[in-house]
Amino acid sequence: MKGVKILIIEDDRQDAGLLKGMLLDHGYEVGGIATSLPEALQLFHMLQPDLVIIDIFLHGRKDGIAFAEQISGDEDSRKPFIFLTSAADRNTFEAAKLTAPFSYLLKPFNELELQYAIELAVEKFTGAPAGMFAMEEKSTVMLKDIFFVKRGNVLAKISLDDIQYIEVEGKYSKIVCSKDKYLVQQPLKLILDRLPGIRFVRIHRNYIVNIREVAKVNLTDNEIVLEDGRSLLFSRRYFDDFMRAFDVLR
Repeated sequence: MKGVKILIIEDDRQDAGLLKGMLLDHGYEVGGIATSLPEALQLFHMLQPDLVIIDIFLHGRKDGIAFAEQISGDEDSRKPFIFLTSAADRNTFEAAKLTAPFSYLLKPFNELELQYAIELAVEKFTGAPAGMFAMEEKSTVMLKDIFFVKRGNVLAKISLDDIQYIEVEGKYSKIVCSKDKYLVQQPLKLILDRLPGIRFVRIHRNYIVNIREVAKVNLTDNEIVLEDGRSLLFSRRYFDDFMRAFDVLR
């Protein structure tokens, strides 16, 4: 399980340290801390964080807003960002609002406010229904090639490349990865609808498989063998859709 990678943009060393400690305590990964606009842009493109927390004022200038404007202008590199400031005046808020931040925090803040701000930012950015993380103890939202999974008070991320298959387990769905498993309280069909169809195919009413993990297909026993040797049963009902994902030489 990998934590959500966060870039901190903060020129006050004490505030940056406090924020980093809070994030680490909640299972997040702090990719780096930038103290100026040039450093922030450099780290942003180098680290490719999942989320950015931005102090509006850097060395007395509103460079946090300038940073937000630059990353928001590129659709391919856009990431959710949260503004953090001790300036409570209306003018600063209005200037920040023009960049469409995903959340806005006033200093001083507490850990619960920070956690809520991060969850709201992820939900808003991914287009997940409002309150997704609040509805269930374990939920997921998806961003491009990443799943965000909530376990308790921690948001973890799962790369689609790590998923081998997904199966029904009672009222839950179990996401099986190479090194871990995750139970999520969502039906298999809902998860399948949010996965790229070119990579994930339903093979049985109880299974979705990552086609990149398929090593061979046993037509006699209705069995799919994965790269690590594990096998899954497939249903003839889904077989044609499954085989369309492959070029078959006869």
